[in-house]
Amino acid sequence: MRCYLESLPAEEVLRISDPTDIDYRPTALVLELEKRRQAPVVMIDRPVGFDMPVVTNLFASRDRIARMVGVAPGGFNEAWTAAIENLLPATVVDDGAVQQIVRTGPEIDVGTLPISRHFDKDAGRYVGSGILVCKDPDTGTRNLSYQRLQLKGPRKFGASLHSRGHIWEHLQRCEARGRNLEVAIVIGVHPAINLAAAAKVAMDVDEFAVAGALLGQPVELVRCKTIDVEVPAQAEIVIEGEILADEHEDEGPFGEYTGYSTSRSTRNVFVVKAITHRASPIFHDIIPGYSSEHLLLGRAAKEAHTFMRLKEMVPGLKALNFPKSGTHFHAYMSFKKTAEGQTRQALMLLLGLDSYLKLVVAVDEDVDVFNEEEVLWALATRFQADADMFMVPDVFCNRLDPSSADGTSAKLALDATAPLDWDAERAVVPAAASAWATSLLDRR
Repeated sequence: MRCYLESLPAEEVLRISDPTDIDYRPTALVLELEKRRQAPVVMIDRPVGFDMPVVTNLFASRDRIARMVGVAPGGFNEAWTAAIENLLPATVVDDGAVQQIVRTGPEIDVGTLPISRHFDKDAGRYVGSGILVCKDPDTGTRNLSYQRLQLKGPRKFGASLHSRGHIWEHLQRCEARGRNLEVAIVIGVHPAINLAAAAKVAMDVDEFAVAGALLGQPVELVRCKTIDVEVPAQAEIVIEGEILADEHEDEGPFGEYTGYSTSRSTRNVFVVKAITHRASPIFHDIIPGYSSEHLLLGRAAKEAHTFMRLKEMVPGLKALNFPKSGTHFHAYMSFKKTAEGQTRQALMLLLGLDSYLKLVVAVDEDVDVFNEEEVLWALATRFQADADMFMVPDVFCNRLDPSSADGTSAKLALDATAPLDWDAERAVVPAAASAWATSLLDRR
């Protein structure tokens, strides 16, 4: 991560050098930056009460996310697809910077890490940036994921495996055998590893191999000191431990990506067995809740996967956007329609590709799906409710949607494409005039 940070231009980093309370204030700062349409990486050099700097807001920009994997803005979908098709397995090395300092036994106190309170209803200090690394108890395949972690004591976190993903399934198999699940929490890695960890891939795919493909070189891993798990050798901090089998206690509430505080939790318990870190570590925090960083990181790989799978069946697909306003529940797609009925087919496919989606909108290729004003304009001028929408009731959805009913939701699809015999022409200015206006303003 530190090499990536050093590569950023100075104007892309907002450095806070004054002593700063990390409870609530970094969250407030990032949310205020969003209101001002700014997305710098934020570095807090002197968090009050802690001896390591904190960095946040890494993933708040689509363009920056593309550059994280070495491509130009707009190229992330293709880069992601190429990585999935050309996995590059990790290599295990004998030692790494992340184990320069090793703390075990009475030396363990995760409370010394600069873990923040983010929202006023949060039950305590939360780690939301930690990548949880575990292994399939049968095959040994590594799995990477994000789960919220509530600090509860020097050697204890409350955990919610609320995504019901692979780590949840691994824990179920361990519990059936009366075993705890060994897990390492990794904080501070190259952003490509963060992006890979956010992906939903097949259970037999090691996300470190995805990260290696994105980076163009294998991720170097080192064996943990107290558990049978491998972690990035150049990470900043690793917390080694176990999620306990058949032990549960309350966790939450926590400000989730929906913009609501929720106590919905799997109520798991993580116990710490060791902390390892660099000699002078940097703590990476991800602002949770309804922040651009949280939502963009969570959907970058999902958007790319959905786009490429949808394009296989809808060759005329031009663009796909999961807008911030819809958290993870809305999607806008644009495509070139060549036959009536194609739009409904495409909308049904889109709903089927992502169970989180509850509202999908299709527009023509002349509409910019990354500009919500354009999407709403298309709805205003190319959509009629009695003919251009359909609804599917009682479909599986994400349980964090506060409007859902016991894990099900209605799905709504809106067709804002013009009919093929459309004779209304969009009012546009000549390209030369647009170029002149752009040039004039760029010089000011």
